[in-house]
Amino acid sequence: MPNSDTQDGVHNKMTKEIKYTYTDGDTLIPKTAPDGSAQGGTDEHQAIIDKEGTIVPQSFSGNVETAKSTFLTADALTNNDTNATQVEYAITADGNGLKFTIAFGTKGAGTAEADDWAATWATTKDSLVGADKWVKPVTEQYWEAIDATPHLF
Repeated sequence: MPNSDTQDGVHNKMTKEIKYTYTDGDTLIPKTAPDGSAQGGTDEHQAIIDKEGTIVPQSFSGNVETAKSTFLTADALTNNDTNATQVEYAITADGNGLKFTIAFGTKGAGTAEADDWAATWATTKDSLVGADKWVKPVTEQYWEAIDATPHLF
């Protein structure tokens, strides 16, 4: 559950979208589909589809909790819940990613900027990213996080 430090308002609101992208796009498919229809190909047996750099399709069945657990590690979710004052998640409009909006209150007067919630969140996130513990790694895929609009709240 996010912290409740809203006495001085919330600040540093940001929205991100995270998606997996293929790193190796060479996929071999049969020249003909199971129903006998043509699928193309460079010889009688196979077609080569280059998927490198394309978004990996996902199926979350409309369940945001499934999307969260697909992308973010337990440590990342804990960081969001502990250091954010407001956080909300959604599935991206194309259905293939996780979108979240996060905002931060302040611990109050006299708190050094580096010790306040936004900086603590960012420092922890950077450490997790550096240790490959922010987004769950998937073989032959990499993740991308982009700034997104509109905010969820």
